[in-house]
Amino acid sequence: MSNDEWMTSACILCELNCGIKVQTGGENDREIVRIRGDEDHPASKGYLCQKASGLNHYQNGKDRITSPLRRKPDGTFEVIDWNTATREIMERFAAIRDTHGGDKIFYYGGGGQGNHLPGAYSSATRSVLGSVYRSSALAQEKTGEFWVNGQMFGSMVKGDFHHCDVAFFLGKNPWHTHGIPRARVFLRDFAKDPSKTMIVVDPVVTETAKMADIHLRVKPGTDAWMLAAMVAMLIQDERYAAAWVEEHTQGIEEIKRAFADISVADYCAHAGLTVEEVGAAVDAIANAKGMAMFEDLGVQMNHHSTLISYLEKLVWVLCGHFGKEGGHYVPAYLQNIAGSGRSSRKSPVVKAPIISGMIPCNVIADEILTDHPDRYRAMLIESANPVHSLADSNRMREALRSMELVVAIDIAMTESAREADYVLPASTQFEKWEATFFNFEFPENYFHLRKPLFEPLGESLSEAEIHARLVEAAGVMPTELVDELRGLLKDEGRAAFRERFMQAMAEDGMVSKLAPVILYRTLGEVLP
Repeated sequence: MSNDEWMTSACILCELNCGIKVQTGGENDREIVRIRGDEDHPASKGYLCQKASGLNHYQNGKDRITSPLRRKPDGTFEVIDWNTATREIMERFAAIRDTHGGDKIFYYGGGGQGNHLPGAYSSATRSVLGSVYRSSALAQEKTGEFWVNGQMFGSMVKGDFHHCDVAFFLGKNPWHTHGIPRARVFLRDFAKDPSKTMIVVDPVVTETAKMADIHLRVKPGTDAWMLAAMVAMLIQDERYAAAWVEEHTQGIEEIKRAFADISVADYCAHAGLTVEEVGAAVDAIANAKGMAMFEDLGVQMNHHSTLISYLEKLVWVLCGHFGKEGGHYVPAYLQNIAGSGRSSRKSPVVKAPIISGMIPCNVIADEILTDHPDRYRAMLIESANPVHSLADSNRMREALRSMELVVAIDIAMTESAREADYVLPASTQFEKWEATFFNFEFPENYFHLRKPLFEPLGESLSEAEIHARLVEAAGVMPTELVDELRGLLKDEGRAAFRERFMQAMAEDGMVSKLAPVILYRTLGEVLP
């Protein structure tokens, strides 16, 4: 049976989080039975790709967890109540913190596409535990580019595809992976416009490559040689925007020296391309009014990925495609997830660079499987599955099994959750209030607050509630302040609440650290 009402929500399967309208029904009235694009959504405007059709599989996956679980000595799990779970977890975490230091408690995860609020609430739990080090899948995919952006621009940058006349896709097939608003509509319109040029670099003839004006079928793993040849062409032939570069950049003389003697022919040949093929792309970029670049996992999970991130940006910076319409811009973001890229922090054991606050994913196991006194001894995994998603699953599994405590917060019994000592069931993104704000458009951007479509399944809870309970189980929630703030909201209103809360944060640093869960327990209870 299906309900006739169309309810609004968002797709959670990529960073764009397009607005959707859904009808529910099916077994126990808990299924998403129809999905369409939300024509009233200001960003996606009714657009919907093929991925959204699978959202019911996420909502009603067969591995959903519905009760807190504790591992028994024989390796199986038993159901326990929430009070027991949160008390035991925080007692065991506290013992590790007090014995070895809170920096030995590692945090991995923190949300996901369209599940953006857990990161804020988890910060309160991490503060209580003294947890210092963290990571997520972003550190396996994106931190090389984050670091380059930080070094070059001090911020992440994005391409203005909807106003450019040259679109360059490097290791990306947006026909399938999207990544730009209303991707297929954009690609069709762009490909039909004779005044525009689409460049695709990909060893495979993808759907996007078939639409391209220039398809550079680079030999796998040699993108850096191709890009270096492009830079060399610009430098050696003096094709770069010399006046713009002189006014807006530093370091051009070093670049000129580094690329002056590169053999363009040899570099192109190494990449499996001709000088003419690469030269045609360089001509298009150098002559463009605005050129937008999108590099993605095809190169970011490949050889020389960080170098590639630098070289591709060098190409369009040399041509002046920054800070103007159709070029590249610093986005209007709610939170700069990339950071500045200029931190000097290192991981405690192998001394790997920490980029955007995250430990490189593929050294996590090395940080654990050692007798080093600074090794991680416990892990809190939230909405993430490192055993499945990181390189060398067996070694990651071995690392988790060696730890004194592993706690997983997730909606499903993942490969990582199976290695945990405790598993706490989270509600899905359609069973709680959530928000999406991971998009980086300019000059307008949107924060999308979403209402739940369903009641939480079983005893599952939102991450906000889970972290509030963990903080309370640790005995550090300022209950008197919480009661006072509740009273102010009830009797005097939000202005008085705000004044007292700001005063409390100024007087007590721990109140600031616990702010997300304090606000959840006070203001969150009275918001509509």
